[in-house]
Amino acid sequence: MSSERDFDKEILDCLSVNSFGLTISDIAKKITTTRNTVYRYLGKLEGQGQVFQKKVGRYVLYFSKEKRMEFLDTLLPIYKSFITGLMKEFPNKEEVFKKIGRGLADNFTLSSVIEGYEQIDSIKEMSNKQLFELLKNLLPFVNLFDNNIQISISNINEEKNKVTYLIKNSTLLENGNIYSYHFNILAGFLEEKLSKILGKTLKCEILEAEIFDKKENNYIKLSVEIS
Repeated sequence: MSSERDFDKEILDCLSVNSFGLTISDIAKKITTTRNTVYRYLGKLEGQGQVFQKKVGRYVLYFSKEKRMEFLDTLLPIYKSFITGLMKEFPNKEEVFKKIGRGLADNFTLSSVIEGYEQIDSIKEMSNKQLFELLKNLLPFVNLFDNNIQISISNINEEKNKVTYLIKNSTLLENGNIYSYHFNILAGFLEEKLSKILGKTLKCEILEAEIFDKKENNYIKLSVEIS
């Protein structure tokens, strides 16, 4: 008699080798079971704090908390050193960092989910307001280093086709505003990547960043204008 399957372990093992997240359907296909079974066990694992989810556009992606933290613990110090080194070479040159981000857009794809947006014909038919909401859902996924980053729409200027996002609870805002340079890389990446996907011109700018003694008060504002 075969032993009962350990779905908890199978799901966690599956997520551990897919750092960029999987949908319920993805997991069900990979471990050969039903979506209902995966949904039930994911609910239990979420309650235990072993997995977490992020909404990315019309997708809900699941991640292994343990694997994600292992990934961050290894990569984040290296990335911070990289940013600090670039800052020493290019002090007060935020535009240089935006150029780096634009270059990444041509050579670096974060996941098949973002690639999938390029295949959705209806995305080009969305109103700017719908696109702004879509981007709000996409931003947490693009920020690899922030499991718990909070992003909200601070203001929408429909006349100028412009939105302002308020970004809080970011790991990269903990050690002073030098890490606002990270968000300039992000701004450049979004400008280039989304302009190609949408067939429109996007302009992304860092409006302001404030760093306080208490982490929960730190924030940065990012604007996106579509023309």
